[in-house]
Amino acid sequence: MAEAVILSMIQKLEKCLENNWTKRMLTFAHIKSIINEIGDIVDIVRDKKFGEGRRLSFLVSDLVHMAHDALDLYKNDKTSELYFMAMWIGEIKMRMLKLGVDGAESNSENVDEDNVVVGLDKHIEMVLRTMIFYTQKYRPLLLIKGMSGIGKTTLAREIYNHADVVKRFRYRAWVCVSNVLTLKEIIIKLLLQVQVAVDGESLHTFSSLEEIDNQTLLYMLHKHLQGLPHLIVFNDLPKQIYFRPIWKALQKEVSDGSKLVVTSHMMHRFLNYKPHVVYNMEPLDSILSWQLFYKTINSGNKLRNEHKFPRELEYQGKLMLRKCGGLPLAIKEVVNQLAQKKASTVTDWEQLLESVDLVQH
Repeated sequence: MAEAVILSMIQKLEKCLENNWTKRMLTFAHIKSIINEIGDIVDIVRDKKFGEGRRLSFLVSDLVHMAHDALDLYKNDKTSELYFMAMWIGEIKMRMLKLGVDGAESNSENVDEDNVVVGLDKHIEMVLRTMIFYTQKYRPLLLIKGMSGIGKTTLAREIYNHADVVKRFRYRAWVCVSNVLTLKEIIIKLLLQVQVAVDGESLHTFSSLEEIDNQTLLYMLHKHLQGLPHLIVFNDLPKQIYFRPIWKALQKEVSDGSKLVVTSHMMHRFLNYKPHVVYNMEPLDSILSWQLFYKTINSGNKLRNEHKFPRELEYQGKLMLRKCGGLPLAIKEVVNQLAQKKASTVTDWEQLLESVDLVQH
């Protein structure tokens, strides 16, 4: 079934080439490259002898969507976007190569960062004032950018749950994106949240929506949100995700006031062509690094005994934290290592500090 669907797509693309052979040479070359990539995918499906697994069906759905978009881009002579389309289809090919015989693809689910935070007040105020509420309405997309572990998810979550944001945007949704999610899965997860937000309940389940093609799912999403100002967060968006169809479905009138927030450690290719605002997060300074360390290790049940981290070791602790580079995630990893061990004296703590395995980020 999967092979037949992919072969049908190739035939449509080749027919388009025959009927539009007067296109610019570079545009023609890009569509040929796309056909070659999809042809490689057919060989992969044959060689691996995939069953009709769930993961395979999701990837094929994405591939069909991309092929239809490629046809539109080719007809409209969008050369640069066709170049990136070929690269995204190449990502699909690589993912299929990594699939197991049964169509499984393993990876850990995206998780939120620790809820202990410091030094975010200024970031929250800046994003709320200049990018969420008072920014130019022709820039509805905000990218929170920074290296892994710097606190992008934490900042986005603080914004998402902020009282003023909840009051302003009645319709909100949060989707944790990961390298293993397909475009179809992201659309379904988003649609299920939107249906609950708008209708108060969802008439569908994930399984029932799996049988619907991507284009129809996106149309359902657009109809649900049409005319309703909303805030949607896509957390940890990787380069492998083909984001263009989601943007197209969510694109609103200039006066709508809806916002999309994306967190990523890189500049997504798609954003090169769309109006957006970038908020760069910087590492914590030495003072805030120490505050985060001390607050985290003494919070909740991090320490399994009644002894707090001794203040007299603050200097040694700060020297150790320099190797964390101001990254909140690295600092919290140090805390977790210390919390797993017992210390009741200053000497015990000194020995633990020396034993911490600092992972470079």
